[in-house]
Amino acid sequence: MSTRQQQFLEAVGSSALRANRLGTGGRQPRDFGRVFTGLLFALFMVTLLLAIATGTRVYGALAETGASDNSERLATSLLANYVRAADAADGISAGEGPEGPSLVLTERLSGGTFENRFYLYDGRLVSEYTLADAPYSPQTATPIIDASLFEFSFDQGLLTITTDRGTVDVALRSSRGGA
Repeated sequence: MSTRQQQFLEAVGSSALRANRLGTGGRQPRDFGRVFTGLLFALFMVTLLLAIATGTRVYGALAETGASDNSERLATSLLANYVRAADAADGISAGEGPEGPSLVLTERLSGGTFENRFYLYDGRLVSEYTLADAPYSPQTATPIIDASLFEFSFDQGLLTITTDRGTVDVALRSSRGGA
């Protein structure tokens, strides 16, 4: 045999011996463990990213709903607080605004009698604080909320106010609070 053939046989033999020592096909048994660990880690990361994405969407939806609820509560609470502050004998009445009925809260002070009028004007619920005898001036009124609905009713000491944002009931403390 030639030297080349001997070197070839030695190389093949040593590679076969290594393959037998290491396990099947020359692969190390640890390779499978490393691949499995890598795949498990990748699966964990994908699951984690999906959970974060889902949580972000859920949080966004809850925050939007909460903001909407807060806006509704703010509008109705503001009206209720104005009514509670003006709750006195003959302090709450109905008037006629430029686009329908107005809720009139009368305040008698040493400097005169003033009215805080709530009514719809140009797609908004507005508040106008003025002297009691002054005509309605919606251009100077302060917008409260965008609204197309504003209704109120008096029923045995209970004032019910309804807007696009919701309904609020205010129990009047004065015996003659509503007209």
